[in-house]
Amino acid sequence: MALSVGQRVTLLKIDDCLAMTHRYELEVRSVTEPQAVGYQNRKQRLAVVRQRGKRKDFYLDLASDDIVLDGWALSFRTDTEGGGIMAGNACFNLVGDPEAIRQCIETKAIIPVSDDAKAKIIVARGDRTTCNDGGQALLYPDIETHHAVVNRMKERERGQVPVGLTEDEPNTAA
Repeated sequence: MALSVGQRVTLLKIDDCLAMTHRYELEVRSVTEPQAVGYQNRKQRLAVVRQRGKRKDFYLDLASDDIVLDGWALSFRTDTEGGGIMAGNACFNLVGDPEAIRQCIETKAIIPVSDDAKAKIIVARGDRTTCNDGGQALLYPDIETHHAVVNRMKERERGQVPVGLTEDEPNTAA
């Protein structure tokens, strides 16, 4: 699926500063030729967009792990949009029904979602109330990654919790 003028899209992005998940609802104002931009040409400029409720247009520069979905008002939200605890773990922290989120990622993606991005999608059914991984699950647990947070969650699911990282013993090594 390609971008078109007037199309409404949702951008899921992990910010570079605090490693938190953000969701932006954008309207495509014009489509540009794909162009490598940014530090070491790591991003790709695809369009000029306007954020919902804003007046300023800006370029849609996508990193390799950004997710662009067709439409607004999707059936999930990010943890930064709720009233609970936000995670700065460099993962896509989504709140909602896991199957609805998986269906949305697989059917509404305008640009194919990379396995690297899929491996970092963590889902909670409701707002987090504690700072541990309780109540969260990986949406794609079978995808291999070198991401420390994701691998720690996989180890906990397999019962291979590293020493000092159990629920009873907080990690005090800093």
